[in-house]
Amino acid sequence: MADQTPGNKMKVFIVDDDEMQTNMLQDHLSKFSMFDFASFPTGEACLDKLNDNPDVIILDYYLDSRDKEALDGIDILKEIKKQKPKTEVIMLSGQDKIDVAINTMKWGAFDYVVKGDTAFHRLENVIYNLIRKRKLTKSLSLYKTLFVLSAAAFTIMIIVVIFLYWKGMIQDSPGWL
Repeated sequence: MADQTPGNKMKVFIVDDDEMQTNMLQDHLSKFSMFDFASFPTGEACLDKLNDNPDVIILDYYLDSRDKEALDGIDILKEIKKQKPKTEVIMLSGQDKIDVAINTMKWGAFDYVVKGDTAFHRLENVIYNLIRKRKLTKSLSLYKTLFVLSAAAFTIMIIVVIFLYWKGMIQDSPGWL
């Protein structure tokens, strides 16, 4: 996910065949200036634009109201994860069944949000958690790098001391004894 500095917006794709739902969601999230939106009525249209490297994709579970032959959300999710495994996908659905939610998570969805009165606020929280996760992951990566570098420096220091001792440049006695 992109660093959330001013002028560097988070790219959010909304994939839903319900145009009103898409517009309401986009309107709700647009109060946060950190988002740059693109919306798609089909999963196939979203897949065509994956090279735009979205940070987050909000993906409807059923995408067949306009085109009965359209791929469903799970198929689109699988293809997104195959092409862009680091892109986070939030599934959005009217299905309030735990097995559906578990299935989406199995295929790599970050979270599953049920459409309803609180769905937009829940999406806000999920996106906030995504941002926090990415920041924590970046910090962890930095700490791992620092640990490896300090371990390498310590190892080199020990090797230098052993080499100097072996060459007779340092002694067993510190010199003040």
